[in-house]
Amino acid sequence: MVKKINNLEMDNDIIKMLDEFTKIETVEGIMLAGSRSVKTNDKFSDYDIYIYVDEEIPVTKRKGIIDKYCSYMELNNHFWEIEDDGILKSNDVPVEIIYRKLAWINDSLSRTVVKCEADTGYTTCFWCNIMSSIILYDRAGKLNKLQDKYKVPYPIKLKENILKKNYPLLKQQMPAYYYQIEKALKRNDFISVNHRTAALFASYFDIIFAVNEMLHPGEKKLIKIIKDKGLNVPQDMELNVNNILRFSAEGDSKILKEIDLLINNLNVFLKKEGLWREWMK
Repeated sequence: MVKKINNLEMDNDIIKMLDEFTKIETVEGIMLAGSRSVKTNDKFSDYDIYIYVDEEIPVTKRKGIIDKYCSYMELNNHFWEIEDDGILKSNDVPVEIIYRKLAWINDSLSRTVVKCEADTGYTTCFWCNIMSSIILYDRAGKLNKLQDKYKVPYPIKLKENILKKNYPLLKQQMPAYYYQIEKALKRNDFISVNHRTAALFASYFDIIFAVNEMLHPGEKKLIKIIKDKGLNVPQDMELNVNNILRFSAEGDSKILKEIDLLINNLNVFLKKEGLWREWMK
């Protein structure tokens, strides 16, 4: 059965629904993730449920369970991972059920934590997802073992690799987002400006979280999380970020000067943190 967690508010229909999933032999474990697992949820928060399996659960079997508890459901969405998205009957709260294979998430975490391979933004999100999730069901203790396995200090090599992967994309090299934004402005291609601005922030915040040796929490509430956690950040970071977002929305060429300020302040910050490298010049 689904484990009852003290001080964890969960709708009864969610508990009943997940209890039914625990009866499926291929289900190894169930986790609650997202804002509800770290208690930062608000009135807009949904339920992020991860069901870990050895083999994919047939859609018909999933539907038979979910139809009892959801007034609306989109079954078998494949936009990112395999998931069912819907609305609970009891309180109209959205629920997102993501299905993952244990072997897949273990391989993904090994790539990040053991091999220290960096991505262009969001490098440690899966690691953060696993470590911040609450185990609701664990058939053979495999989820507990997974969390224990990756409950390790932030690898210095990973921090360096995140810098090497993401810093050059800010402005240093030809494919950098700065130059892509500059070209898009000349073309009056404001969709591209917006797209490349988002990519620039993805790499920028990957660096910020790496410097602080904090696992990346994802794309939501980043400024609030940084403030709440008291992270070390460059001077005027929030001001620079807000100005860049405003200029991006307006298609204003002032965005380039503001990106320069953001990067210059980042450079000062990296030097202060002892992370400035010769190749960054």
